[in-house]
Amino acid sequence: MKKLIIAAAAAIVAPMSASADVTVKFPEGKADSVYTVEHMLISDMVRPRAERPMPAIDTLKSVAGIMKFDVDASGPANYRIRFGGRDAVNIYTSPGENLAVIISSESPLDYIVTGSALMDGITELRQKSGEILKQYQTAAQTEPRDEAAMQNAMNAYNSLFKDYAASKPADPASLFALLNLDGEDFMTIFESVDPSLKNSALYPLVESQKTYVEKSIEADKKMKEMQNGNYEAPDFTLKNLEGKDVKLSDFRGKWVIIDFWGSWCGWCIKGFPKLKDAYEQYKPELEILGVDCNEPEANWRKGVEKYKLPWVNVYNPEGTTILSDYAVQGFPTKIIVNPEGKIANITVGENPAFFDTLAKLINEVK
Repeated sequence: MKKLIIAAAAAIVAPMSASADVTVKFPEGKADSVYTVEHMLISDMVRPRAERPMPAIDTLKSVAGIMKFDVDASGPANYRIRFGGRDAVNIYTSPGENLAVIISSESPLDYIVTGSALMDGITELRQKSGEILKQYQTAAQTEPRDEAAMQNAMNAYNSLFKDYAASKPADPASLFALLNLDGEDFMTIFESVDPSLKNSALYPLVESQKTYVEKSIEADKKMKEMQNGNYEAPDFTLKNLEGKDVKLSDFRGKWVIIDFWGSWCGWCIKGFPKLKDAYEQYKPELEILGVDCNEPEANWRKGVEKYKLPWVNVYNPEGTTILSDYAVQGFPTKIIVNPEGKIANITVGENPAFFDTLAKLINEVK
């Protein structure tokens, strides 16, 4: 149930007191407003998705530009102060802490959080990574896209978190840095984490991520094996829009792109125009098999109609092994299967180079 909390006006102060709370100071001249604050115990955040509770939601009001709320005394927690859309102030707390949030701008959202070693470090990392992301976005919006600058920004982003965690093994914010790494980088840094951090607020999230990363590394190994040129694409049968069975092997003798996507996936949708161009260029020797994942069937049907997808579309319900069979780790994932039914290429993400690879493969056998 939502509740309305009227916060008393107060200054941002540093001294610790018997109470534990978060004090939020809004920009000068900002009128008193009502904000939505979500919060969840970190112990709940790492539960299996089916067992995970919904976040607690409070409605809080600022008075004279100040808003306060109590820190959860039952354990480390995550708080998000929402500003519409995806913008949110993100805070991690532990019982007994007093934190200060200073918001300098709501649009675009700009803020700092102080009062704990964890949040001091996260603020430093967030500010530095934000500058790198601006560089990436500028390069991505250039026409044509500046791929070299984008890659440089991605490398700098990864190095920021990697170097921070490696150089400060006992800093609680190193766990936050770890959460922004993956693969062997994550595993190497994880092994060097100071044992004292096992009691830190973010450690359960890092442990949960470790399990995911270990599975991801195994999937990467499988993906490389699948692209050795001799790996037969695992056959599968799924229902099309008319409810009829469609098998991958039905298309033996043709080039096939298996497009793992979902209507919830912005990058999947962004790639449709070029995918349609390729379909028109290479059919009938090419067929595209769109495999919708991770959403209700009704959403899939609406998505196919909305984006006018002209190829064969099938729905992948929960409980199949298709995603693990193909080592799918992200969306979109496009897999090129040659006319002999063997995997020729796997591309994860929206990558323009995919279509160069497709052209090269098809033209090589002509």
